[in-house]
Amino acid sequence: MITIIFDLDGTVLDTYGLIRETFIRLFARFLPEYTYTEADLQSFFGPPLRDTFRRIGCDDLETEKMFHEYRKLSVELQPEYLNVFPDTEETLSVLKKSGYKLAIFSNKIEEAITSGLKQVGLYEYFDMIVGIDQVKNPKPNSEGIELIRKEMQADLCIYIGDTKIDIETAKNANVDGIGVSWALTSREELLASGAKHIAGNMKELLKIVRENYV
Repeated sequence: MITIIFDLDGTVLDTYGLIRETFIRLFARFLPEYTYTEADLQSFFGPPLRDTFRRIGCDDLETEKMFHEYRKLSVELQPEYLNVFPDTEETLSVLKKSGYKLAIFSNKIEEAITSGLKQVGLYEYFDMIVGIDQVKNPKPNSEGIELIRKEMQADLCIYIGDTKIDIETAKNANVDGIGVSWALTSREELLASGAKHIAGNMKELLKIVRENYV
């Protein structure tokens, strides 16, 4: 049995607009003196939230406060700013009907993953969801992939993601990493990170899976 494990943000869900707006409003409300660039905002896309807040100078108490305030803001903004990439539902439907098991492993908490998937009507396609709150070690540690592999008794897993961290996670789990270049990371960067294949859109991803993982 082949299990296809997806990252969430930038892979299944188009969340950059949501993440960007949440950080902008969060900083304006709670860190008005903090200055940042568009490149800084892009760098916050992917790493665990607590790591991001520590990186910009928050102490432990501030980090926890910012983490919870981010979550509140994100929930408020999600209906307006959350989107899905073209052909995503069609691709997931074909994969599911073809017998693949589908899972999510993300550095988001499970509640946020589930909320986003349900909003856009994709929740039903996934057999298992693992968030950062369900593992001791976030990506690029492979713990989440190992958990899915064990629970789903998978003969073979592949991991699909849009960042260098995702490809590193796949390598750490000794599974093929497929990079998707429809978010913020270029095809060249993903190849340099060691991606086995690169997909420029969902239809290309479906073709890669069908030709290489049967």
